[in-house]
Amino acid sequence: MMSLSQTRRSRNNGSALILTIFVIIVVGFLALMATKNQQKMSHHIVTSIMGTRTNMAAQSGIQLSLSEFYATETTDRCANINSPYTFSGTGLSQCTATVECKRIGILDSGITVNQLVSTARCQFGTTTLQRVIEVGIRQ
Repeated sequence: MMSLSQTRRSRNNGSALILTIFVIIVVGFLALMATKNQQKMSHHIVTSIMGTRTNMAAQSGIQLSLSEFYATETTDRCANINSPYTFSGTGLSQCTATVECKRIGILDSGITVNQLVSTARCQFGTTTLQRVIEVGIRQ
């Protein structure tokens, strides 16, 4: 004859197995969600850094063009700008900047106003980012 303690023990083993499987599934789901969250944060940080580098390339294009713009005293200073700029080195090696110069108009005081538009593109693997900076300058 079977004792009462053996009968109770066999019922508890079945419910413990179900509880163990449930806990494993919940912990696995939480681990999966944490991994996906980490991947999203990592992608966001990398994109932020790439965006900063692209912005720096656009600013560098503007600064180079300003130097060329004011380098000589001519009537058409926009002709002095040697765009596009291809950057080398570790910081902006995958970036290019194209700068367009156009005449906006002449002020009442006779000063000519031009506009420089720098468009920078940086290629990072399969991702391409672009930034545009506009600057108004007087001649």
